[in-house]
Amino acid sequence: IQSKRYYVDVKEDSGERGSGDRRDESQERSGNRDDNDELASKSLRIQSKRYYVDVKENSRGRFIKLVEGLPNGTKNRLSFPMSVVPEVRDKLSKFAEFYSKLDTEAEREVPEDGKLHSDDIRSAQRKIYFDLKENKRGIFLRVSCTASYGSSRHTIALPAQGIEEVRDVLSEFIEEYGQDEEPHETPEFQEMRVERKRFYFDSGSNDRGAFLRISEVTSKYRSSITIPKQGLSKFKEILSDVISKIDG
Repeated sequence: IQSKRYYVDVKEDSGERGSGDRRDESQERSGNRDDNDELASKSLRIQSKRYYVDVKENSRGRFIKLVEGLPNGTKNRLSFPMSVVPEVRDKLSKFAEFYSKLDTEAEREVPEDGKLHSDDIRSAQRKIYFDLKENKRGIFLRVSCTASYGSSRHTIALPAQGIEEVRDVLSEFIEEYGQDEEPHETPEFQEMRVERKRFYFDSGSNDRGAFLRISEVTSKYRSSITIPKQGLSKFKEILSDVISKIDG
């Protein structure tokens, strides 16, 4: 299928993940990082922090990387597929409008968790959370993202005064690097549970076409495979053959 080869093996499930799988997955992640091409980058100075907004591209397509540089030298990072960036931009516009209507000088009762306004975006495996919060240092927007099921959240904090600046950069990059074609309509994701495992079925598309990603998630690990649209019929045929032989 394209430049990939798939193997379907029937084995007893020990419930453990072999070290070879972890090594292969680590190598794959490393290869993906090296494969990223930077198309554009802008830096913003907001209060005591520096933020970077990058447009990158790899074999899966274009995406935006948002980096928060902290005063101590550490960095927090988020990335969004280019197809999701217009939604992120629109959410930032709404939060900027909400903040502009706040009377920051007046005393007001702040919720115990500090949240003034919240919203989220759900796109295939990815969920993006937006929380406008207030603490002793001021008002800020916390943006968190789970890249896929079973993975940890990645978070950045953006001072409320800088929401519009980041929004404007995203608008500029969407105009210059956004997808010209409308994204393919894909089915809603599905999930199933078998014993202590969960399986997620997500369809998507990039510049190479449509695909199906199957993810296996347990409390200890997560793994996934991606099958191009051209190989789904053959994949289904092989699975049907394997199932009939197991049941027979």
